[in-house]
Parts: sequence; C-alpha cells; structure tokens
Amino acid sequence: MTAKASAPTTRAVLITATEPEPRSFGKQVVLGGMLDHLCDRLGPKQVNVILIGRTDVDRPAVPYHLHVIAKPSAAEQLRAVVQRVLRPPHSSLQEAALWSDRVLAAIAEKLAEIRADQQIWDTMRTGQYARHLGRKRRVLYADDLFSKRYASMLERIEKDPSKVADPLGEFGKLLPSAVGRIVGRKFVYRRLLQLEQKMTSRSEDRAPDVFDATFLVNAQESDELFQRTGNPTIGTLLPLLRDTVARERRWDGTPIFVFLGGLDFGPNRDGLTWFLANFREEVLAAIPDFRLLIVGRDSARPLPEATAWGDHVQTLGWVDDLDGVLSSCAALLSPLRVGSGTKIKVLEALARGLPVVATRAGVLGLSVGRPDGCLVAQSPEQLVDLLAQAADPVVNQGLAAAARASWLRTFAPAVVGPAYDSAFGIERAQDMVALS
Repeated sequence: MTAKASAPTTRAVLITATEPEPRSFGKQVVLGGMLDHLCDRLGPKQVNVILIGRTDVDRPAVPYHLHVIAKPSAAEQLRAVVQRVLRPPHSSLQEAALWSDRVLAAIAEKLAEIRADQQIWDTMRTGQYARHLGRKRRVLYADDLFSKRYASMLERIEKDPSKVADPLGEFGKLLPSAVGRIVGRKFVYRRLLQLEQKMTSRSEDRAPDVFDATFLVNAQESDELFQRTGNPTIGTLLPLLRDTVARERRWDGTPIFVFLGGLDFGPNRDGLTWFLANFREEVLAAIPDFRLLIVGRDSARPLPEATAWGDHVQTLGWVDDLDGVLSSCAALLSPLRVGSGTKIKVLEALARGLPVVATRAGVLGLSVGRPDGCLVAQSPEQLVDLLAQAADPVVNQGLAAAARASWLRTFAPAVVGPAYDSAFGIERAQDMVALS
C-alpha cells in the first residue's frame, strides 16, 4: 500500500498523543523507529512532531522539531464525553477523552505553520481531528484494531470471571482519576468494554475514508479491516525497530527466563499473573532451578502471585542495560492471553538472537514458529514442555541462531524500511542504509 502523492515527501509531521521519548515501552519504540527513519531519510530539520500531552514536564532533547499542545483538561474530557459519546457523533470513550475544540484549533494552527507535505496521524485518537481539517496528504498509522483487543478481553472475562486489571490499557490514563476509579469496578468495565468495542469498531470502519492510506502493524488485522470496509487503501507496516549491535551472548546454561513488558498494561499483567498463579508446581518439577526475571515499567513491586515462587522469581523493574539482561537469559517468556496488534517484546528478543517461549497470543501479529526461534504453545499444558526444551543448551543454541536469522530475514530495518518509504511517499535512495 502506497500513500497517494504527486511529488516525493520532503517534510513530514507526526501527530500523536504518545510521548515519543524515552522509549520505555512498545508504542514508544515503534514511534521512535518511525521518527528515526524519517530523520534518516528526510533530515531532522524536515521532521516535526505535534504532541498532545503535558506542558509542565521536561523532555529529552530530540533531533526533530517537537511542538507540544496541552492535552484536554479534566473538564474538557468530561464535556467531550457528554457531547461526543452520549450524543452524536457517538464516539468511543478513548476518542472523547482526547477531544477538545481548543486542541483542534491548536493542531490546525501548527499544521499551517509547519506546512508539511505528508501528515502521519497516530491512531484514531488523534486521527479523529483530521476529518475536521482541510484535505491534505495524510495517512493513518492505526497501530492495531483496538476493537479486537476489547473483544479478546471480553472473551477472557467470559471464560475467567476474575477481575481484569486496567481494562482500558493506555487509554485509561487519559481519563480523569474519578472516572478511572469507576471504570475499575467489575460491574462497570464489562459493559464499558462492550460499548467501547462497538464504538471503536465503527470508528475503525470509517477511518480509511478520511485518509489516503491506513496502516496497521498486523497483516491479519489489515485483512480483517479490508473485509469489513472493502477499502483498498488499507495496508500493513511492521514495526521498524533499531537493529542491535552484535553482542556476544553470555548465557551460561542456567534456565533463566525473562518476562519483558510494563505491568501497567493490562494484557501484560494478566498474562504474567496467570502464569505465576497456575504453573509453579509443573515448572519447578520439570526445571528445578528455573528462574524468571521480570523487567519493565511498574514491575519493581513484587506481585502477590510471585510469593510462592520464592527466589525463582525476581522483579527488576526498569533496567538501563536491557541488552545485558537479555544476553544472559535462556529465552523470553511471553504468556499473554489477550491483546491485539504485534508483540514488540518478541521482536526485541529476535533482534538479539534470544529464543522465545510463548502462548499464541504472546506472538500475536507475527508469523513465527520454531524455524524463527519461537516455541509457541498450542495449549496451556504445552507451555511447560516448551520451557524445558528452551532450557536445553543444545536446543537453545539452535533456537538462538534461528531467532537472529528470522530477524535479519523479515524484521530488520533494511527489510522493513523500504515499506515506510512507500507508505509515506518518500523517494527511495539507490541503497537503503539500515538504521543504527
């Protein structure tokens, strides 16, 4: 899929509500890769970011131009919920939480000032503003089908009535604290998820008509949206991650596994707590010296489900030297049960030649298996056996080589980068230089 363009892009602007730096979780890594590529291909002075966020925080220096617009206040959010969810246009709650007439006017002013010949709108939360602005060259980076995430969570609730932590995920952080507390109540979030799924699905179906092209990170979800809409401008863009500097692996054969991901994200916490609550006896019987390192935001505090594991589970929180941790592990463990899109943590592992042991949801959006260094359990019962296989030094060596080969073959910047050129109307160079 190629964005319509009469001339090559020379100046681009990304409009987003996600802080692009520091790259501490998956979405930031994805946006960072996109911005690295734009700066590499157009030059940093020709790349702009309009960020709807807080105006009272210090941010790291970046090579591109960053323009910050104050996010909607609590009063603006509540007003938008009444005016846009309960009444036409009957938008989703996540969209209403980011809507403000003031923000619309500020975006319009910034776009007129920047005069980019390619606009990139990050998800429908920001993309909702595009339909109220003059028609320019613009694409929607839709990320994934959030309606499928809600459907997945609802299905999980039906099978397991235990409480779902953080049911709205990242979007819940946009809500006023009082609303967030209400959403967290069990009798509320099930109906809310049903409503959000319906409204978000409708928004996803309408989005492609507003943009020259709409891109998702998951090819299956791209196909699904095409089937739903019949719109031929829907395509797929795999995440564009930096390649890692080759680093000698320091794994000494000890069965140390790592869980990578912020526990402030509902699907991550759900998958990890499910594993810890249900697999201790089987895992320790098969691998007596098993250890699990938990790395990511909000993971420094011990989980109640980890108590019975004793020293077999260690929480590290955020680490500065991720390469150092991953290079000493046997494999990445990704035991997710719900979600959508593409699992960035799996790509991070493949880039480093680290084998992966996962559930099917744990590698969602990626066509990977044993030939790619990924052992994917088809049932909960199989997960322990795959962990034991990955702990075998001989098997592990083969999986590690397969993981790195899969990265170089399918996911490295030199492979994925040209698709971004095509998507954003950037004139290709003779030789595509991989991002460093």
